[in-house]
Amino acid sequence: MYDVIVVGQGLTGLLSAIVARKQNKKVALVAKGTGKMLQSTGLMDLVPGSNKDFSQWMELYGLSNREKITVKDAINEFKRLTEKIGYEYVGDVDKLANVVTSSGHLKSTALYPKTITPIPEKGRIVIVGFNEIVDFQPEFLKGNLQKERPNLQIKTMSVSLGKDSQRTLTQLDAARVLDEKDNREQILRQIKEKMKTEFTDGVDLFIFPAALGVQQWEKVHSQFCSELKAMVTEAPGLPPNATAIRLHERLRKEAIKLGVRFYTDTEVNGFSKKGTINEITIKMNNRNAKLESQHLLICTGGILGGGLEQTAKGLKETTLQLSVNKEGAYVDLPDHVYPVGASLGTNVIHYGITGGIYSVVSSYLTNLQIERSDMRGLQRA
Repeated sequence: MYDVIVVGQGLTGLLSAIVARKQNKKVALVAKGTGKMLQSTGLMDLVPGSNKDFSQWMELYGLSNREKITVKDAINEFKRLTEKIGYEYVGDVDKLANVVTSSGHLKSTALYPKTITPIPEKGRIVIVGFNEIVDFQPEFLKGNLQKERPNLQIKTMSVSLGKDSQRTLTQLDAARVLDEKDNREQILRQIKEKMKTEFTDGVDLFIFPAALGVQQWEKVHSQFCSELKAMVTEAPGLPPNATAIRLHERLRKEAIKLGVRFYTDTEVNGFSKKGTINEITIKMNNRNAKLESQHLLICTGGILGGGLEQTAKGLKETTLQLSVNKEGAYVDLPDHVYPVGASLGTNVIHYGITGGIYSVVSSYLTNLQIERSDMRGLQRA
């Protein structure tokens, strides 16, 4: 029997499992798919599509001022975790940063990986595309960015990855190409040659697709900054983004390293309550099995994550087949079953997602709730 079972392996699920394991819980993670984090930008926003500040975010999600310290603890713990796993996030929820997307629009975000640099108000910028990547168009990006930052001096260029393919290459393909030192050096040579003839005034910032390496991202970013003698940033856009994939891979490896038991490609097709024990039936490799736990965390997301389904009769919960209201929030939730993140219903969702900061905080607060519940149980015993 497990202390905690987590259902879902997106950002919320992986963080929930890691936090529970750090509390010395015996943890299992059950996942049908890969998690929606792989389809994200990897940025930790407060409220998606909004410039709301941290105080407004606290109010929006119904968090009181006395909970602010705990919320900050959750965010700082996430930053320490990302540093430990080799993909450090920086930034501050009290001062949002304006970063550029692959469409050239600016978005306000709270935390972001070190491959991303906020866009200044003034300066000389060069946008670099790859000939083989069709979903990153430097001129298109320039047009939108110039409208938002009229005082920037922006130029564009395109270089070749030097790779032929029978299919259209993605930004993730480019990131894997850049993991190889020889490939990086031939790309840098092309950029430097163009700089000699077309960009003689010096550059403050280079903008690339979200493709500066996957496993070797730190070497790629450092080498580009050093040899181009300027700051370098990625511009995340349509998935797959290396910015999100780096985080997902490292979180998953950390969870495995800590001892989380993974049941992947596994569907939950039954739930029952046996006194204080939660029991789920899972289907794995065409066989049914039962897992028991003291606590069950539902981290399957909303409609986009597959945790909720829109039917003719309204929203339907897809994981445990429990009743939900018109906002997708659980009704009469069994004891020791905890919806986390977007699984709490549409009231915490904006433009289909909750935003990375809410996932970070929700996973931390839920495990804190479990810890307190267990302490009360011990005291009663």
